[in-house]
Amino acid sequence: MDERNSLYELQQSRNGLTVPVINNVYLHSIYNPQKEAESFAETHLKNLKFKNHVLILGLGFGYHVEKIAAAMKTFHDNYQIYVIEPNEKLVNDFKEYKGFEDKNIQIIQTTKTKDLFGKLSFIDFLMNKPCILKHDPSFILEKEFFSSFLSYTAPSDFINYKSLLTDRSKMLFENAEARSFHTRVEEIKSTRKIVESRDFLTLALNEVKSINTQGK
Repeated sequence: MDERNSLYELQQSRNGLTVPVINNVYLHSIYNPQKEAESFAETHLKNLKFKNHVLILGLGFGYHVEKIAAAMKTFHDNYQIYVIEPNEKLVNDFKEYKGFEDKNIQIIQTTKTKDLFGKLSFIDFLMNKPCILKHDPSFILEKEFFSSFLSYTAPSDFINYKSLLTDRSKMLFENAEARSFHTRVEEIKSTRKIVESRDFLTLALNEVKSINTQGK
């Protein structure tokens, strides 16, 4: 069995809702998970009003995610919520027992931080500077993984991003592999002028490099 699930069970709360208990950590209140989730959402209402993209660290059994989504509906016509969860068994059980009806919520299951930053769709999401929310019980269980995500340092050379680029974009970066982001970004900022088409992409990738420090 996966070490992260050496002690794993699904218990029933006092009001009949499923509560995962993993390695003696209750991922939700054993009394009233929904009330707890409402408090979680209320704590973040101020930030949710100004952000239509939300990144939640930790799935649990989704109660807090659903309350965040309900709040987002009241503030925005269009919104997107990504939930990062490294525990594959928990994700599979959640989808089997419950799942999300809201199609604006997407679960990303991975145990490798590097893989997250290798997904173009995830980078597109980060470019919108999402509000980052931490589900505390999940963070306690997966502290090493989530800390690694929040402190991730993106590679500094263009060549590391080739796999994310379209063929057209790759052409724009010909002969640029030996130069660092810092060098080109500073050139663009100092002249305050975008000379080449690839300068747009340079600034975009620089934004990706810095976005992961939010929410620490």
